[in-house]
Amino acid sequence: MEFLSGGFYKATIHRVIQPPSDQRGYTRLGVFYFAIPDDDVRLVPMSESPVLQKHGIRRRFEDSEAPTAEVWRKGRTAAYGQSNLKKAEENGVEEEYINGVLVKHYN
Repeated sequence: MEFLSGGFYKATIHRVIQPPSDQRGYTRLGVFYFAIPDDDVRLVPMSESPVLQKHGIRRRFEDSEAPTAEVWRKGRTAAYGQSNLKKAEENGVEEEYINGVLVKHYN
């Protein structure tokens, strides 16, 4: 969803953890929505969206280099438990790159 919305919707942190320090004073609300695009969908922002045009689009890739949903899914599952996570500057965060995208793990 983060790729398709050009960063407008943030990726979910998939662990029950303390929120990042700048968000700890806020009440948390969980909204769970699971969507898996078809494997052949290229993960590029929906640039024709008036909302995204108004708020700006943050591209992770050039459109021609964006992975398909299948490539991204397989990259994420293949990396699970196999990656050498590196400590980030932010306390309690580890990072890895999957298909050229920085993925943060909050521990």
